[in-house]
Amino acid sequence: MISVIIFTLLIAVLIFLYMRHTTRKRKKRSAELNSVRDFHASYDRVKTRRELRDKHSGYQTYVTKYNSTEDYRERGE
Repeated sequence: MISVIIFTLLIAVLIFLYMRHTTRKRKKRSAELNSVRDFHASYDRVKTRRELRDKHSGYQTYVTKYNSTEDYRERGE
C-alpha cells in the first residue's frame, strides 16, 4: 500500500516539474515577442517605400475618407 502512495507521489512530482519547465520556456519565448514593434516596423517599411516611389515619380498621394464623395483629386501644379 505504501509503495503505491510513494509511486503516485513520484509521478505527481515528475508531472509538476515537467509543467513548471514548459511554463518557464513558454514564458521566456513570449517575452521575446513584440507584436506592436513588429507592426510599426512593417508599417514604416511600407510608408518609406511609398514615399520613395512618390518622390521618384513626382506624384503626391492624397488620403480621403472611405465612402467620401471625392474619389479622385487632380494634382494641382
